[in-house]
Parts: sequence; structure tokens; C-alpha cells
Amino acid sequence: MDILEGVRVVDLTMWAFVPSAGGVLAHWGADVVKVEHPRQPDPMRLLGGSADPGGASWLFKHYSRGKRAITLDLTAPEGLEALYRLIETADVFLTSYLAPTRKKLKIDVDDLRARNPQIIYARGSGQGPLGPEADRGGFDDASWSCRGSLADTTMKATGTDVMPGAIGHGDGMSGMTLVSGICAALARRARTGVPTVVDASLLGTAIWFNGPAIIESKRGGSSMFGMGPPRHERLANTNNYRTRDGRFIVLSMLGDYDTEWSDLCAHLGHPELATDPRFSTSAARATNRAAAVDLLDEIFVQRTYEEWKRILVTTKGVWGPVQTAREIHDDPQTIANGFVRDVQDVDGPLALPVPPILFDEEGGDPPRAPDFGEHSDEVMAELGYDAAEIARYRSAGIIA
Repeated sequence: MDILEGVRVVDLTMWAFVPSAGGVLAHWGADVVKVEHPRQPDPMRLLGGSADPGGASWLFKHYSRGKRAITLDLTAPEGLEALYRLIETADVFLTSYLAPTRKKLKIDVDDLRARNPQIIYARGSGQGPLGPEADRGGFDDASWSCRGSLADTTMKATGTDVMPGAIGHGDGMSGMTLVSGICAALARRARTGVPTVVDASLLGTAIWFNGPAIIESKRGGSSMFGMGPPRHERLANTNNYRTRDGRFIVLSMLGDYDTEWSDLCAHLGHPELATDPRFSTSAARATNRAAAVDLLDEIFVQRTYEEWKRILVTTKGVWGPVQTAREIHDDPQTIANGFVRDVQDVDGPLALPVPPILFDEEGGDPPRAPDFGEHSDEVMAELGYDAAEIARYRSAGIIA
């Protein structure tokens, strides 16, 4: 992908949320240089005690795809100066470090703009850059799922006291949000010459994501997110149905109700339901919704999940199979659009989702993630350091 070719990003990040933004920018063609401490790699790289030949967990390979990796000890004056030289060549500085650490390391906005006044400074945090808890760290379970109200709605919907766990949901969505802000800042700078400080947070993205429920909560309405009314109180054409083998099909037929209902009945092998007085109009189906749901229950349970998928593929209305994560790989829409692709990693192919944006109908093949410090010599040489200086820095532990 060459959408962001010519854009350089300095990536001083850890874990998943903010690194994922760098991974998307790299996937789209930016030169993203990931900086790690020589003796303290990004914790995500070693998550789960990884012993992969590539020196990284599969989560690191997902979120840090396409980057170049260098090591610098920023507590050493020489290491900090090397970072500053890198900043002078960059368009964007991307960090997950909170304000106290940024100030301590001398990498805050004013520090970097003293060396590059045009740098776009992009930060990701748990709770946002302002307020009494701005300097508190955040992870997607606490800051996204729980504080962002998603866990509450899910727990109420399922009637359990177990908080939902979904690795990386908040991280990946918040990372894409940060990417959109960075791209907007690049566009603004190209138009006006003015650089921007860009902030995204797990909490802020969760609030946007769960916006309908949050809006309704203050208006006194329903949550708009969760279990909803019992099945027999819902319309038959916007309901879910169990198949003979215990799988589920969901109908979301919200277009031309009568046309889509007639077409659905024909596909179900019961065209007579379209002219049945109880169901022949939208009003009649609303009045007799429980009976309609009962009839469709009886029909759907007669065939298997795979049989219904083949039958419904030509319907006029919207429907969806309730798929497993493994089935996503074989979904014809996944394959046709290239939503998941193999990256040739050091230990074999690894199937990775691509960022959910296509450019001219193309998503781009995932580039592989870097080994620890893989590009230290290369990037240092680009910054003007000769081989002797690089060897001296390595001997001193400033780079690895």
C-alpha cells in the first residue's frame, strides 16, 4: 500500500492500543519507526512468554506490522539526541507514554517541536488528556469495556456478574480512531501548514461506540444495546432463528417490508405465508408477530445452518449467519475483499486481518512485524551515524 508513502512516523508505544495505530499507518505505506528500550522491549512483544523465532507474540505481529524497529536508551543523552535527530525527519510522533513520563524523558510536545516545529504529536491514553485521572494508565478491559459502560450493558443483557472479555476489542477500535485523527491532522497541515496535537483514548472511543445507549440513558429510554424485548415481541423479519444443527440465522429485513417478506416466504418454501391475512401487510404482521415468529421457528429448524446459507444467499433482504471467528477466514466476502490475508513471517504464514478500509477496492497485504532492534543499524546510518559510532553506542548499551 502506498497511500501514506513518504510519511514518517516515530512510534514510541507499548502494548496494543497506540501501537495498533502505528501498525495501520505502516500497513498503508508510512515509514513507521518503532523505538524500544535496549533492555526493556514492548511488553506486547513478549506477552505470554513468547519464544517465537521472530521474537514476538502473535498479538505484537498483528499490532506492529510493517514497522522498522530500533532500540534507544532515552535516559542516555546520546540516545535522546538520536531520537531528536529522528524526530527532525518525521511527520508524526506517536506515543502511549503519559505526561509524567514524557516530561521526565524530555519527549513532550514542546521538547520535540523545538527540533521539528511541524511535527504532528499524537497521543493515546486510557481516560483522555484532561481531568483528574489523565495520568492514570488504561487497558481495554478497565478503560474501554468497564468504564465505557459496555460491560454494564452486556452484564445486564446476559444476567451474569461476569465481565465480558474480548482481547483487543477496545484497543483495535481505539487505534483506528487515532489513525483517523492523525490522517486529519496530516491533511490540515498540508492545507494550512499548522501542526496539531492529536489525542485519542480508550474511554472516549468507548463512549462514541456506545453512543446510542449513552444518549438514551439520560433521556430515560431503553439502553438500545443488549438483549432487547423477548423474541415473540419482535417482528418476524428482524429476529433470530435456530437451525436444525443448533446454529443461528439472523434476519434484518428493514427495506421494503412487504416485498422482502414475500421474497423471504418464497425462499423459505412457504409462499402462502405472503398472502395469509395474518401476515400479508406490515400492520398485520406487527399485530400477529408472535404467530409469525412461531411459524418461522418451525421452518428454520427443519434445515441445517449450511443449507439455509445456500438458500438465503439470493434473498432481497438483509440477513446474516451467526459465524464463529474461525468461519470468518472462509467467508466468501472475507476472501473476495481480502479482509484477512497471510503475512509470511519467519516461522511460517500468519493470517492477519487488514485495516477495514479499502483504497480503490484494495486493502493491501499485511507487512510482517519487525524483530527486536532489527533496523537499529539501518536507521542510525540514515541519521548520519557511522559504523564506529553505532558500534560504540551498542557497546555502551544505548542501542541493542
